[in-house]
Amino acid sequence: MVQGAGVNGAIVEVQHPGAPWVNKIVIRLFVADPSAEGVASDVRAVAAVAASDADLSDQPLTFIAVEGSPEDFSDPLTATITDSLYIMGSVAGLLGVGSGTEEVLDLSADDVRTLAASS
Repeated sequence: MVQGAGVNGAIVEVQHPGAPWVNKIVIRLFVADPSAEGVASDVRAVAAVAASDADLSDQPLTFIAVEGSPEDFSDPLTATITDSLYIMGSVAGLLGVGSGTEEVLDLSADDVRTLAASS
């Protein structure tokens, strides 16, 4: 659980580009505050949780954010694709780590640890 964050829900998906030996963990966030500052705060909070999770620690993470809650959409997974917030470049700049372009923020495992340490 993410304490004190504006996260309304999340879908954590393991994708397999170059399957089966390459995993990519994508976290689709449903957020209350769609501003770059709000999403940066949410990503920082989720990174702190991920860094202490046995399955997510030491893993690079990819974030996608959409405004609202999963129950706001008939298909939450599709919503994170079609209604994604196009602010992740700004989020990366605010966080000072990762690389963000349009709707995707990529964090290395080191980036996740850095954010967790600063939370």
